[in-house]
Amino acid sequence: MKNAVQSQPPVESITLPIRNSVRALIVRNKQVLLLRKRCRNGEEPRYSMPGGGQDRGETLHECVLRECREEIAAKVDIIGLAHVANAFKPLDAKSVSYRQQVEFVFYCRVPKNYKPRQGSKPDKNQVAVEWVSLQRLQKIDLRPQGMADLVRRAASGRGPIYAGTL
Repeated sequence: MKNAVQSQPPVESITLPIRNSVRALIVRNKQVLLLRKRCRNGEEPRYSMPGGGQDRGETLHECVLRECREEIAAKVDIIGLAHVANAFKPLDAKSVSYRQQVEFVFYCRVPKNYKPRQGSKPDKNQVAVEWVSLQRLQKIDLRPQGMADLVRRAASGRGPIYAGTL
């Protein structure tokens, strides 16, 4: 898995508690459902899978269901666990600090008649929901870095896996 395992930041640069985060891996007709995020000053758009942080007292499954309602306006069926990985998310471009996240990625399914659309509470940088071909994953900026390889691996049925550090 190219780019999947990277060195982690120094411990002193990790300033917040570890956060659980869920993602919905929704694949249909060799396409994956992704959130397109706002670009900065002429940069290429970045993408992520639907999902987000687990709330206190919420199960991982409840979190996936809530995040999909909020971001893609869909009631998904959770099929099972695709993979688990550590990710170190930069908090601020001006300082060297990170938040450690444990990413739980679940295989999910949307209704057959689902058309991509924003939910009632989209991610703050979310501008669209779109189907992206599995072949195109290498050409886009899918976050966290290394996730494109894991999505292709999971879509081919090779999982669940512990992916180490992204």
